[in-house]
Amino acid sequence: MSGDGNNPVRQFVAAWEATAAVVAEWAEQTAAVTSEAFRKLTTDPAIRAVLEGWRISPLWARQDCECLCAISHPDDRGVCDHHAVITRRISDQEVPLCAPCAVAQGVAEQNR
Repeated sequence: MSGDGNNPVRQFVAAWEATAAVVAEWAEQTAAVTSEAFRKLTTDPAIRAVLEGWRISPLWARQDCECLCAISHPDDRGVCDHHAVITRRISDQEVPLCAPCAVAQGVAEQNR
C-alpha cells in the first residue's frame, strides 16, 4: 500500500490531528498565562485599592460622564464619550465616568 500517503482523506485527517494538537497546546498555555495574570492582578495591593474605589452603575441609570479630564488624565484629553458606565469615589463623592475616562484615569494613576 505505497499509495496510502497520497490519499486525500488520510492527508486531511493527519492535518486535522496536527492542527488539533497545536490548538490544544495553545489553549493550555493561554489558560495558564491568563490564570497567572489574573492572580497577580487580584493580589496586587495597588490594583485592589483602585478597584475598591470603583463602582459599576446599572444600565438603566445612565448618566453623563462627569470626569474632569484636564485634571484627571491630562495626557488623554478628548477620549470622553460622555456616557457614564461606572462611578468612582473621589473625595467622598461618587463621580460618574464613561469607560474611556475610567481607563485613562487608571493609566494616569499607574504612571504616578
